[in-house]
Amino acid sequence: MAKSSSKKEIPKYNPTEVEPKWQKYWLENKIYQPDMDKAKKPFYNLMMFPYPSAEGMHVGNMYAFTGSDVYGRFKRMQGHDVFEPIGLDGFGIHSENYALKVGKHPKEQAKVSQENFYRQLRVTGNSFAWDNKLETYDPDYYRWTQWIFIKLFKKGLAYRKKASVNFCPSCKTVLADEQVIAGKCERCGTEVVKKELEQWFFKITDYAERLLNNIDGLDWTEKVKIAQRQWIGRSEGALIKFKIQNSKFKMKTIEVFTTRPDTLYGATFMVLAPEHSLSREIARGNNEIAKYIKESQSKTDQDRIAEGRDKTGIDSGLRAINPVSKEEIPVWIADYVLMGYGTGAIMAVPAHDERDFEFAQKYNLSIKFVIKPIENDLDTRKAYLGAGQVINSGKDWNDYFVPDAIPRMIDDLEKWGMGKRQIQYHLRDWLISRQRYWGPPIPMIDCPKCGWQAVAEKDLPVLLPDIKDWKPTGAGKSPLATVESFVNTNCPVCGGPAKRETDVSDTFLDSAWYFFRYIATDFKDVPFPSSAFHDDAEVASNNFRLHKAGKSSDSSRNVSDANVQSENFKSSPHQSQNRTEKWLPVNMYIGGAEHSVLHLLYSRFLTMVFKDLDLISFEEPYSKFRAHGLLVKEGAKMSKSKGNVVIPDEYIKKFGADTLRLYLMFLGPFTQGGDFYDTGIEGMYRFVRRIWTLIHTVNFSTQSTGEGLKIMNKTIKKVTEDLEALRYNTAIATLMEYYNFLSKEQTISKEQIEILIILTSPFAPHISEEIWEFLGHKNSISQTNWPRFSDKFLVEKNTIIVLQVNGKIRDTFMVEKSEIDNKQTIEKIARQSKRAKKYFENKQIRNVVYVKGKIINFVIDN
Repeated sequence: MAKSSSKKEIPKYNPTEVEPKWQKYWLENKIYQPDMDKAKKPFYNLMMFPYPSAEGMHVGNMYAFTGSDVYGRFKRMQGHDVFEPIGLDGFGIHSENYALKVGKHPKEQAKVSQENFYRQLRVTGNSFAWDNKLETYDPDYYRWTQWIFIKLFKKGLAYRKKASVNFCPSCKTVLADEQVIAGKCERCGTEVVKKELEQWFFKITDYAERLLNNIDGLDWTEKVKIAQRQWIGRSEGALIKFKIQNSKFKMKTIEVFTTRPDTLYGATFMVLAPEHSLSREIARGNNEIAKYIKESQSKTDQDRIAEGRDKTGIDSGLRAINPVSKEEIPVWIADYVLMGYGTGAIMAVPAHDERDFEFAQKYNLSIKFVIKPIENDLDTRKAYLGAGQVINSGKDWNDYFVPDAIPRMIDDLEKWGMGKRQIQYHLRDWLISRQRYWGPPIPMIDCPKCGWQAVAEKDLPVLLPDIKDWKPTGAGKSPLATVESFVNTNCPVCGGPAKRETDVSDTFLDSAWYFFRYIATDFKDVPFPSSAFHDDAEVASNNFRLHKAGKSSDSSRNVSDANVQSENFKSSPHQSQNRTEKWLPVNMYIGGAEHSVLHLLYSRFLTMVFKDLDLISFEEPYSKFRAHGLLVKEGAKMSKSKGNVVIPDEYIKKFGADTLRLYLMFLGPFTQGGDFYDTGIEGMYRFVRRIWTLIHTVNFSTQSTGEGLKIMNKTIKKVTEDLEALRYNTAIATLMEYYNFLSKEQTISKEQIEILIILTSPFAPHISEEIWEFLGHKNSISQTNWPRFSDKFLVEKNTIIVLQVNGKIRDTFMVEKSEIDNKQTIEKIARQSKRAKKYFENKQIRNVVYVKGKIINFVIDN
């Protein structure tokens, strides 16, 4: 080992002293706080902010934040002005459910969780810009969440309607389709039921095409892009009209969307979803049908469409006309058809659809084959689902092959006035209402004269009142509905008595725009900088100033500005209007794969809306997104029920944050996750202490030479490339190899030691700072430039030649690259091979084939 000749007293490595020292230094000196307006090389490095659904973070949270922080530290040392903010997604069902569990008011629990989360995030060594922290339950923040709602309402993108919605009996609130996983609430796992409620929706479907088209250009992992495409779910087909025979109802035709108009002649019956408006109209005069519809509503969508489930239905008594065959076909109501896709009605083609086939067999309905396979015989005992040739479809369509038939048939339907070409999406409008307490009140007012009106922007925020009876009721209304002082208000248009909306907005709205607010937490009069705000005099509201001064929101209009201390704005949009364009889109966004659909889709939607409002010039929020992997404990997913949740605090106390950071990043590829074992962290602790010991016992030489320079440059190259690709585990393995090399050298240059510490610092920042100071540096190691490797030290002087005899490998040997042009020299060395000599000794060598620098092959007579 490279030890000093004179005996040195090695100070004990004590992370409980070293780590708090540097955390305090970073905070007091604002080492990680970039100048948001003067930054020359901005780099926005963001990890999804946590939602406090527990008292504090577990080690899985630390795993994610550490991975993001390592990348941010790396980019900072490469010369970027890195902005790495932090906050809490503290509003919403996750936090409220935890408050219910522990028996505390959500507001009270939020203070406890906030203090502990932020403490943990500090002690784990993250390089956050703490001046920009935010919490979604702060009126400074949700004022702008409400402002966004109003902007969408004024743009025609927010609307209210009565709908059959997903309802969680346990959480006692409605859920968006995206929050229902396999028929269960994604938060608590309870079976979801259907309820008829009036709700607020955002028209995200207006943006479906843009959301889909932009995906290809995103620097996201393909798995995430596929998930987005599938959720948007674009389908091309035809909207076809079926006339109802002798209809006595308002509806005279039934419209269906199909991607297979080539099977139209095979439509032998129709099926309506129980929720279809015609189904309900029929049920008013038919008790049996009304009973069936009611029974259907008690089932989840997942149950209704489950594969292998027995199909149920009821004949509506109506008959429709197949527009091309002119045959009269029955109209059924069945729960295997959902309102969530298409029109809520289908043309049933049992010969070419498995569900329709099962239904037709059960109820003895007609089956007509209109596609036949090209090569094999048609098996009429089951539905034929493949492509093929059109049959039994009239002289206009017969004999066409399916790919060619579909566009021709749509053209004909349009020409005949029977249908039209149409694109449909799986994506549904975003259900935004929640019947809970802990969230931003939806800023809408219902006036008997004027209808639904948005709260005046000058009156924002609509403050969430402190109430004692805040628990969810399950009655389809928020607890706010019982608070008369909140509900009763005046219409912003006519001034007459009116009622406030009492639902709160979905927590996903809070998190769909937070990355905009991070860059502008010092702005009090706009949500984020934009030249579009210059002429918006309404935004800087006196009401908000009153709120900040501790006055009541309801009485704000009657209080003179003279009685209120004026807001002291730190910044204005006039000073920093280009800040948004400077920092956004986010350069690197890291988060959980479970949010690859919901959160990313919603934030993409809002960003597009902001662009359409001329607030920004871009329409995608994240230039690069990578999903981190899942951390498990000894092969099992961590959960409280299993009692295997790992809290980082105890490990930090015993081993230090640096050791835990290194260990977590060493467990496996960051994008795949790893398995946490207690024995593993002890090995990493030994590695950290060995570095400490090496630094304090090294015998320094004046400069790096020879093999040392070569190994050092190879290490720099490998670690740099691995960090850029988030291959943290292999980067750490390379650092271990480099340490092993240095520890065996008799002398080490200061440059070699410094390179080891710099390359280690993104993973272990505290001990790296301490060693950096010990080596005589005055600045933070974070302010040091990342080292560059020199190609001249990476060039290998030697190369390996493969020795073959009659094409079979018999040996390998190394030669200097300067000799590879000389065949005679290579042959001479090859003939001296002890391992290969026996194969051509005393044999006639007919030929020697040499492939320069790679292979020499002796061709001999057997």
